Amino acid sequence: ILFTPDEEVGRGVEKLNMEKLGADYGYTLDGGPLGDVEDETFSADAMTFVFHGVSAHPGYAKGKMINSMLIANDFINQLPKGETPQETKGYEGFFHVHHLIGSIEETVLELIIRDHSASKFKKRKDTIHEIAKKINKQFAKQFGEDICIAEVKDQYFNMKEKVMPVKYIVDIAEKAMRELGIKPLIKPIRGGTDGSQLSYMGLPCPNIFT
Repeated sequence: ILFTPDEEVGRGVEKLNMEKLGADYGYTLDGGPLGDVEDETFSADAMTFVFHGVSAHPGYAKGKMINSMLIANDFINQLPKGETPQETKGYEGFFHVHHLIGSIEETVLELIIRDHSASKFKKRKDTIHEIAKKINKQFAKQFGEDICIAEVKDQYFNMKEKVMPVKYIVDIAEKAMRELGIKPLIKPIRGGTDGSQLSYMGLPCPNIFT
């Protein structure tokens, strides 16, 4: 039995010694209602964008001031419509702006992207980069360098890619539940779990109820 820190910080298994663990597969006890079996997760990226600007006296700012907050606002408005967490469910992915702080000279925008489909996940990443590229091109002459700087961090990937080749481990959990009179509820997670990272560390690891 392996106990890990809270996976919400995304670092619950980073110091795990897989050789010492010595298992072929596992199950994370991290699910919700009785019968939950989850063998799919989102793939996830965290992105931080820093928008630069130029301050000037507002009375004499024409052709001089570049307001980084307005550029960040323009960036947000170019994200695909109807694809936020509050507008999606099931297998639908999303763009989620969760932090924004700024001034005229610098604005920091933090967002995450999520999707179950690898191709759609890549498309979301490409969409974000295209918006940033378009904004940089728009201000290239006036600002002289990239006005929008991006930092992208891979968080986790859909465990399905690693679990499906050994699907018998899901079948084992399902069979055990049925023998106990528990109805298995097999569904994707609209989030992540340590099982995602463990699966990509060589330990296929679906999620079951606690």
